[in-house]
Amino acid sequence: MDSSVSARRLSGSSTVVAGQQQVSCDMNGDVVILSLKDGVYYELESVGARVWKLIQNGTTINEVRDIISEEYDVERERCEDDLQELFQDMAAKGLIEVKEAAVS
Repeated sequence: MDSSVSARRLSGSSTVVAGQQQVSCDMNGDVVILSLKDGVYYELESVGARVWKLIQNGTTINEVRDIISEEYDVERERCEDDLQELFQDMAAKGLIEVKEAAVS
């Protein structure tokens, strides 16, 4: 896990999972997340909330991209760029863990 994910692009085969230092709840389609690390609340609306639900048990960036781009009729490239930004921000705040894919 790389909890200090920088501005570098994450591999699409990396697994993203909700971090252990947070609690979250669904609020009528939005998600509110409390970071236990710093006591700050974060809110994710519709698409972000859907992404959050998808990563609860760990899933790859590519899997999330494919689901979101299909469900919301958005171009895969734009979706991937937006997910990269979201995941980098969430990792920097300690809300998620990013597990790089093993290189064979």
